[in-house]
Amino acid sequence: MKTSLPIFLLLLMLFSCKDKSVSAVEICGVRDPVRNLKWLSDKVEETKKNKEDEFMEIVAVKVKGETIINYHMMYMSCIGCYGFHCDGTPLDMTTLSQAELQEYQKNIWEESGKKIVLWPEK
Repeated sequence: MKTSLPIFLLLLMLFSCKDKSVSAVEICGVRDPVRNLKWLSDKVEETKKNKEDEFMEIVAVKVKGETIINYHMMYMSCIGCYGFHCDGTPLDMTTLSQAELQEYQKNIWEESGKKIVLWPEK
């Protein structure tokens, strides 16, 4: 009995661990959206080429039930200016009500916001 307890605890820990990495995240119908959404991977590669990838943050948030990917450089002060639909088309923020716009911005910038960080990779 005493020898089975450590084995049981080890198995419990192994099976309770879940992969929380970005590559395990499914967004816009694909796993690892940074690599598997062509338009997004192109943006990341361009930023890497310009040696600015350490300043880049990419997050996914919900707006009116739709996933929006926000891409910004941390040295910019614009809150949510570069939002994109899953197909890479820009989000037209004029279609959002004032309350939706505030929620969108809050979810992007606040630590308690409802966002999934896609970049920087952890």
